[in-house]
Amino acid sequence: MSDIRRNPWTIAGMGLVILMITNGLTAVAISVFDESLLNEFGWSRGELKFRDFLNFAVVALFAPFGGLILDRVGARRMLVAGCLVLAVAYFAYSRIDRLLQMYVIHVAFAVALLAAGTMVVIVLVSSWFVEKRGLAIGIALVGTSAGSFLLPPLNAVLIGELGWRRTFVLEAFFPLVILLLVLLLVRNSPAEVGGHAVGVAADGPDPRRSGLEFGQALRTRTFWAIGSSGFLIYYSILAIFAHLFLHMRDLGYEPKVAASALSLLSLVAMSSKLGSGWLADRFDRHKVFMACLALMLVGVGGLSTMNGGMWVWSSVALVGLGWGGLFTLYNMLTVNNKAIGKINGSVSSMEAFGGGLGIWLTGVLFDVFGSYQVPFLVLLACVALGLAIGTQIRSELPEDRLRRFTATA
Repeated sequence: MSDIRRNPWTIAGMGLVILMITNGLTAVAISVFDESLLNEFGWSRGELKFRDFLNFAVVALFAPFGGLILDRVGARRMLVAGCLVLAVAYFAYSRIDRLLQMYVIHVAFAVALLAAGTMVVIVLVSSWFVEKRGLAIGIALVGTSAGSFLLPPLNAVLIGELGWRRTFVLEAFFPLVILLLVLLLVRNSPAEVGGHAVGVAADGPDPRRSGLEFGQALRTRTFWAIGSSGFLIYYSILAIFAHLFLHMRDLGYEPKVAASALSLLSLVAMSSKLGSGWLADRFDRHKVFMACLALMLVGVGGLSTMNGGMWVWSSVALVGLGWGGLFTLYNMLTVNNKAIGKINGSVSSMEAFGGGLGIWLTGVLFDVFGSYQVPFLVLLACVALGLAIGTQIRSELPEDRLRRFTATA
């Protein structure tokens, strides 16, 4: 067991498994329940999707504080707390009969994401890697796509067989399994088990001691470019994830086929996360970043035409190809810093607020216009503006500053 805990790739793999459940249950697979909730309670799509705005608005508000707590208590304790909160929230979902109850549960989802979501996993994995960090982060972030690929079709089947309430009860056990794995396998840094990060000599400096302090980061153009571009891209991609199932149903696809569109989006994104992480370790990560933005722009443009058939499936694939790379690269661009928790938390705050706003306003615009065409055109404009802002992102810490960690590797 000690050998497993000392292996940095165990941490990357655990990051994948953690995000598969925490992000999968809260950010994507939950949308497969939407039709059942709308049919049972008669809510509008705007009312339903306001839950997601609450979720991500709370994440946005408290992400900087979450980063501060993370810097103080470490990732392991945060992950245990987040898994426990998510399990309780999923069980509570099975008992709702009013809109307010659902909103409260999504505030709990926000707490779970702050404690056991992407920000914490990225910081954890980065503490174990200097060399091959892009690949390691890419492996961990595959978990978000793995959950989005596996859980929507599973939910469609379970809801059909068990009903939506019993499905929530069953899936409340998933985070508890992750909690046990965290206790067994996860440590905050290699030093806790007598090891050292990949690319750092046994007696070398701690990679978490390099880079910018929080105040220094705030004074850079790159920090604000990453944050504002992230706001716009997350506005678009989380709206697509949250509304794609209903959009496919509106186009006439059966529930299982509509759920497979989410799986396709996630499967392509999964491959792109690994590929972009590998490319970013070998080429200029900013050029890779811009290429991914361009791919996502083309895909969202295709969705906004409202065409079905191969057109919609091709557009979904292009969105996934672009988004998968962006998700890895947005996180890579913030990790080479001393105040990694606070910097990543602040950027995550902007991204989360954009994502929550996108999910909710896309539902509101659907209620106003009666279709997704105008909302999707808004998403297209957001991606285009995000691409323009992305041209202003530059490395504030030269790569040769990190080579001292890898000289003896």
